[in-house]
Amino acid sequence: MHTYSLDDFWDINTREGLITTLCQSDSINVSILYTSDFRSAKILREVVDSICKWYGVNPKWRTRLVLIIDELNNNAIEYGSKKWEANIFNLILDSKSKEGLYIEASVTDTGNGPHAKKAWDMEELRNKHAEKDFTKHTSIRGRGLFLIITQLVDKLYFKDDKDKGLIVWVQKHLPAVAE
Repeated sequence: MHTYSLDDFWDINTREGLITTLCQSDSINVSILYTSDFRSAKILREVVDSICKWYGVNPKWRTRLVLIIDELNNNAIEYGSKKWEANIFNLILDSKSKEGLYIEASVTDTGNGPHAKKAWDMEELRNKHAEKDFTKHTSIRGRGLFLIITQLVDKLYFKDDKDKGLIVWVQKHLPAVAE
């Protein structure tokens, strides 16, 4: 696993060079430490988009993956960590399989945020949201993980980190496209 600070990706030229270096094999396993601030989310979106381009993810799924990652990071920033604390974003892409592209992404918050949750809290929220009727839901808020993300990913997990706060991670398998 390669570990970086988001500061390493701030400059666009440096970012593209790092991404080129990271994407030289059939798989990538990268961890990025970032400040709990919404300005960090923009750079993370751009990094994920660039990595997805390298791995040939079609535009529809590239956009969806950026949305998924953005939701994970925004939840950590808004709920799980205090401003300026360090969150951790992990991304694994593996294209070695003939069946397609395996994607795993996770975000770990500090657990010190104003509305920090434990894994069991998130499972309880998931169960409550599963019972809701969102057909008349007009707000763009309050739907992310449980309405949007669960529809796009194969698996959504919650786990308590032994040293920090909550780990939220997703898995997705994109089938290989016949050529």
